[in-house]
Amino acid sequence: DGDGVADRIDRCPTQPGDVANAGCPEIKQEVKERLEYAARAVQFETGSAKLKESSYVILSEVAGIMRQYPDYYLTISGHTDNVGSDETNLSLSQRRASSCRDFLIATGIRDARISSTGYGESRPTAENTTAEGRRLNRRVEFALSPQ
Repeated sequence: DGDGVADRIDRCPTQPGDVANAGCPEIKQEVKERLEYAARAVQFETGSAKLKESSYVILSEVAGIMRQYPDYYLTISGHTDNVGSDETNLSLSQRRASSCRDFLIATGIRDARISSTGYGESRPTAENTTAEGRRLNRRVEFALSPQ
């Protein structure tokens, strides 16, 4: 691909990238920001893994990002607040991450490029003592990484 990284060690052999990034293109700042936004924008029916229709637009955008970075993999991490049992929250977070994965696969993204995991309430980003904190903890995060 002409990036100065030998194909045998190039983690992104179909796209020119940076030597410091194992031959992969750097993820643009605006793409990182869209993935961060997606964590807040993807929504589900209450207590369910069923995606709300309003989530289809941002998930379609995530699919577009995957097409833009064909040598990258996507990790989807599901998270919940602390309302309910640990077991219920873990299961719900796994099902929600899987719902996002299934949506992306339905748009034509190869399933081998996407993994999904649920963490339940174990990785909060805010305090669970307020409604706003609990809202922020109910999220699905998206992370791109080279092969």
